[in-house]
Amino acid sequence: MDAPDLAAMAAQALSAAASGAANTAVSDLVRGRLSRSARGQAALDELANAPSDPETSSNLQATLADEISSDAEFAGRLAVLLHAPSQQHTGSVVMTGSKVTRSQVALGPLTINNTRAGQLSLAAGVLLVVLIVALAAYGGVRLFDNTDDSPLNAPSEPGTTRSASRAAALPPTTDTVSQILPGRSSMDAQEYPWAGTPEVRTSAAGSGLCRAAPECERNATAAGAVEFGRGENEGENRAEFLVLAFPDAAAAHRTYIDIVQDYEEADRGFGNFRKVALERRGEESQGFDEYGTDAKSNPAPLNVNRMLIFRQGAFIGVAHQMDDPTEQRGTRILSLSAMLANRIAKTDAGKTP
Repeated sequence: MDAPDLAAMAAQALSAAASGAANTAVSDLVRGRLSRSARGQAALDELANAPSDPETSSNLQATLADEISSDAEFAGRLAVLLHAPSQQHTGSVVMTGSKVTRSQVALGPLTINNTRAGQLSLAAGVLLVVLIVALAAYGGVRLFDNTDDSPLNAPSEPGTTRSASRAAALPPTTDTVSQILPGRSSMDAQEYPWAGTPEVRTSAAGSGLCRAAPECERNATAAGAVEFGRGENEGENRAEFLVLAFPDAAAAHRTYIDIVQDYEEADRGFGNFRKVALERRGEESQGFDEYGTDAKSNPAPLNVNRMLIFRQGAFIGVAHQMDDPTEQRGTRILSLSAMLANRIAKTDAGKTP
């Protein structure tokens, strides 16, 4: 069964649960998977608000189809659950859990007699199913386990085509970047009473983020940044957002790798950045701290400059929390990055953020 068919069946199970039916193993698996990305969470939110809306259903199926196509293990688990009901009836034979009644067991189109020979056949059949699922989940037999130092959550280079059922992303232009950047209404006025003027350009040349990333300066079609804080040039509790747009997802992926590797070199002693595990955003992401990961054991001033770089489709986003002296200095980046990731996810789905 291909990805669109699996997605349609999974979406139906999730929609039924959202409409009041009992949760199933399928709906729980799908909900847990979608909640890991900004785009998936947006689809879940839409389903909760309008479960009977055809557009909501279409968007949910498109999101699931992409998840299924990109992860064979998830696809295999979903296929098993969708084709493995908890109770099967064939004539007068019932199999529930591990109990077998009468003299036959019905397993799909196969009927196995409850004799010693039949039990051996059943065991062999079950073993075959397990092997098939395992091979499907891992893309065949792995002869070698290759490891590398790729950035956290970085997949292999994405293709430039989108599934037929998925809406085209908004164009990678300065207008789109301007729409993605958070505005005054998106930020807490008490925490960030001052809002800077957004700066949007048709090039990333000269950007500090791209200082040692040739792919960034060469390929970006638009770049924008905006800053919020206590006041202009006041250095306490500031938030900065940066958005880069590229011709396609492949160019954005190469640039993401280039940027992260640049900061990883700083992590190895050429600067003040350290890699830190933060909640995943977009299709690939990596967190960094400047001046240390633990302010309490750090002799430097009690603040943390924390940054998350992520890619979604043809867009790269950066959320940066700077000079935060509050107790929330270690976690505030999570809400800032989630907001930016949600805006980019909508843009990647063809919607105005």
